[in-house]
Amino acid sequence: MSTLALGQAFGRVPHRWTADSISLAPVVHDHERVNDSHAHEAACVLLMLNGEYRETAALRSFRYERFTAVYHPPGIEHQDVIGAPGVRLVVFEFRPDLLEGAETNRSKLRSLRDVTGSRAAWDLLKLYRDAPDSDPLDFEVRALQLIAAMAPLARETPRDLPSAQRAREYLHENFRRPVKMTDLARAASTHPVYLGQMFRQHFGETVGDYVKRLRVRAAVEQLSNSDLPLAEIAFEHGFCDQSHFHRVFKKFAGVTPAEFRREFS
Repeated sequence: MSTLALGQAFGRVPHRWTADSISLAPVVHDHERVNDSHAHEAACVLLMLNGEYRETAALRSFRYERFTAVYHPPGIEHQDVIGAPGVRLVVFEFRPDLLEGAETNRSKLRSLRDVTGSRAAWDLLKLYRDAPDSDPLDFEVRALQLIAAMAPLARETPRDLPSAQRAREYLHENFRRPVKMTDLARAASTHPVYLGQMFRQHFGETVGDYVKRLRVRAAVEQLSNSDLPLAEIAFEHGFCDQSHFHRVFKKFAGVTPAEFRREFS
């Protein structure tokens, strides 16, 4: 297994922005391929902009959709599979020793974590969008703020449980519909009373918040590439109404759906 140093990547890197022990770059694969199993020396977040991409890491498989974002701790082995359309990723890397002496302990950064739809994911997207026009100090300040926000999301969690993975898969397939704990527990082969506690211990958030993040990510995809009315997008992705969509979206993305559309369409 190879280990890539900070700033190294398989694929084409059109641009790179750096600060002390921090790197941000788009990584582009133009063709279908399977990368060799490898690890990164630094911690990294992969955010997919477009294309077709799957990876296996820590005995877990992730099929990336547009704006999927996954945090990887340093040294974790993973393998990438790029589909026929290729893929364009944003790769944000940092060395955890940046946190030495800070209140945020770097030991919190040891767990693989799907951070799709979180505030940190949208802050990363904004940092990438603004990087070409940012002065070095502004870039470094925002990058450090992003690292501090990432640490609580990537705290250590219990070992992988098949029931937790089945619950996760069920939610990814059904998040646009009303989700019932009894149906989720049946899919996970566990008891509904135990499920909520188990899910929070394993993924670090409630079932409800996990579903909301999935809905926000899916809504973002439509906001960025269509002119559909906000009310129609809200209904399609399982929100009660446009007002509910507005509140949940702002909680997770930090901006309203209309503001996001203006910034990223």
